[in-house]
Order: sequence, then C-alpha cells, then structure tokens
Amino acid sequence: MSMIASIFTGTLASGDNPLTHVVAHPIYEWQYSLFGHVFHFTNHQFTMIVVGVVMLIAFLYVGAKARTNTIPSGLHNFFEAILSFLRTEVFRPALKENTDRFTPFLWTVFFFILFCNLLGMLPLGQIANIVTGGTAPHFWGTATGNWVVTGTLAIMTFLTIHIGGVSQQVRMAMDPSLDPHHHHGAHGHGDQHVHHGPEGRNFIVAVPVGGLRYLWNFAPHPETGIKVMDLTLWFGLLILEMLGALVKPFALCVRLFANMIAGHLILASLLIMIPFTVHGVTLYTKIGVSIPIAIGSAALSILEVFVCFLQAYIFTFLTTLFIGSAVAPEH
Repeated sequence: MSMIASIFTGTLASGDNPLTHVVAHPIYEWQYSLFGHVFHFTNHQFTMIVVGVVMLIAFLYVGAKARTNTIPSGLHNFFEAILSFLRTEVFRPALKENTDRFTPFLWTVFFFILFCNLLGMLPLGQIANIVTGGTAPHFWGTATGNWVVTGTLAIMTFLTIHIGGVSQQVRMAMDPSLDPHHHHGAHGHGDQHVHHGPEGRNFIVAVPVGGLRYLWNFAPHPETGIKVMDLTLWFGLLILEMLGALVKPFALCVRLFANMIAGHLILASLLIMIPFTVHGVTLYTKIGVSIPIAIGSAALSILEVFVCFLQAYIFTFLTTLFIGSAVAPEH
C-alpha cells in the first residue's frame, strides 16, 4: 500500500532500490562520549513505540468497556472475540492447566506482531513527503520486516519456553502432588506399583532440583535400570534436542521476517516498472503497463492484510506449542 502511494507522490523513481522501502532508516543519531559509538534511532523503533502506545490505548479502552458492559459491542466485541478465540481454541488445548500462566504473554505477542504488521502498511511516510515537499525522512516502516525485531521476539519466546519449563519442574519439586505421575506409575501389565516421590522441598533446594529434572527430561531416557550405554545415548540425544531448541526460535524469527519483507519487496519491484514507461513510449504502452501493475499491486496489498493476521497467528500458535511441550510433566 505504501508502495502504491509512492507512485502518486513521485517518491518511487525508476532505478530506485526496492530495499529502501523495507530496511531501517535512521531518524536521529547521537554519539556516545564514553566509547565513541553512534546510536541510531530508526523508523522501525519509532513504529514500535507507536504500536506500544496504540496497544495501551486500545486495551485500556477494551478493559474499561469489559468492566462496565456485560454485552460487548463494536471495538470491544472485535477484540474480545479474538482474545477469547486464542485463549479457548489455541492456548488451552496445548497448555491445559497452565493456560492462564502464559496467556498474557501470548496475547501480547500476538497483538504486537499484528499491529506492527498492519500499521507498517500505512503510507504515512509518503503522506509526510507530500506535506513537506519530499524532504521528510523515512520515519515509518514495517518493524516486523526487520530481522533484529523478529530476532528479539524469538529470544523472548526462547526464554519464556525454557524458563517456563524449569519453573514447572521447580513447582513439582516443591509440591509433588502437582506431578500427575506422583500417585501413578504402573510398571508392566497390571502392576500396581505406586511411585512414592520425595516430599516437598523448600524453594532453595527445589530450584537446582527442578533445573536438573528439566535437563534430564530434555531428551528421551529410560525410567529404570540406567546403564552406561543409556547415559551415552541420552547425552547424544540431549545435544540434538538442544540444537532443536535453538532452531525453533530461529525458525520463528526467519519465518516472520521473510514473510513480511517479501510482500513489500514484491510490491516495490512491480511498481518500480511504472516510471520506466514515462519517456520514450506511446500513451497506449503507458496505460497497458501501468494499469495492470497498479490493479495487481492493490490486490496484492489486500492479500498482505490477510498475511498480517496469518503471520501473527502462526508465530503465536507455534510459541504456544513449544511452551506446552516444555511445561508438560513428561518433558
């Protein structure tokens, strides 16, 4: 959408690099006096600040409406429907009794990504160029089209997954009744052996115990009769599982970044073709090239709106599955 606006504002010229519309642009910079480094405040950082403010305003409004109106309507109904769907149909099947522990984080991730995606499509930079006569800097952009932003989201997800998994093991070490296998433990066919776990521990003892349990359960292992070969296989599988744990957030980062930047690059690449028809061609050639590209770009922009919702959902859904596997007692 912002690319289409560029055609009519004259900011997209023939030979223009499509990457200029998706990469981060410094808005302001200053130099550290201690280390001599230069700090850049970019358009993507500005966009994220705006997204944070919009989210605060929107959800403070929705929260106030929820406290006063029992029947949602309008914007309140729109947000409550999404929140309820995510909690009931996405989070609860994977997280079960741990749903409410992680719901605030997952809701925040979903709407932060969604708002960054949608607001990044607004042609605010091009409008500013019209107002200022083409002298305005690039102050707006799609923050989720920056790998640093998606990488930060992936790091936060990684920490939430494994801190949540360790904390679950710590809770079970402090209160063994939370472990669904504490009063079960059928070994063999019809064996009524009951596993008697240790009594609850205090927090200082439970933390290292929970951490070791989480590490021990990170890879498949035998429950009884552990031998040297079993430990060797467990260690090899542990390395593979740890590599997989690093790959998961990396995949989240790349998927969101690639999908958001791809749409903008395709739009820019299509629209850059239009200025080539300005000189040296007939009017019919100009019409024959410009109109199909403009219509196709508009249709692609509509598809991008769907992609904005889809990518926010996929990131949140996969994060939910990863957290659910980390906090499962069998982990």
